[in-house]
Amino acid sequence: MERITVFIDNSNIFQGFRKYNIKVDYEKLKNVITRDRELQAIHLYEGVVYPMSPEKKKWYNQLSEKSGYVINASFDKIALSGAIEKKVDIQIAIDVVSLGYENAYDRAVLVSGDGDFVPIVKKLKELDKDVELWAFRYSLANALKEELSQENIFYVDDILNTIKMY
Repeated sequence: MERITVFIDNSNIFQGFRKYNIKVDYEKLKNVITRDRELQAIHLYEGVVYPMSPEKKKWYNQLSEKSGYVINASFDKIALSGAIEKKVDIQIAIDVVSLGYENAYDRAVLVSGDGDFVPIVKKLKELDKDVELWAFRYSLANALKEELSQENIFYVDDILNTIKMY
């Protein structure tokens, strides 16, 4: 059975959920992505503003305790310009590549359309690791799309009805 580890760039996909005005059930998202494969771990990465709200803490605890998510929240600094500096992409890169070297999975499942992940995909191919991508059509970087074969690209748009909260 294929072993997978899922890496969710929540800052990236949350924008899509907001755009389509839906609330997502992350347990359903996990189940749709995992299918009949062996889930080794599911990591959720997100930059958060300090101090963290009680609602955010409660949500993280529920994801962790009920659904087995590994929460990787980094406190973002607010730059003088008002832009938020994110460390999330770097943390994802470190974890994806490190766990690949450690042979912790057969396939990395990246949930993000961010073109910054192209070097990671290339490195994983060098390591003989399969890579699967889940992203919104509108936000999938062409460079990332070109790096993967079509059968390894899945669109979150296509599963919105399956993963939304009712």
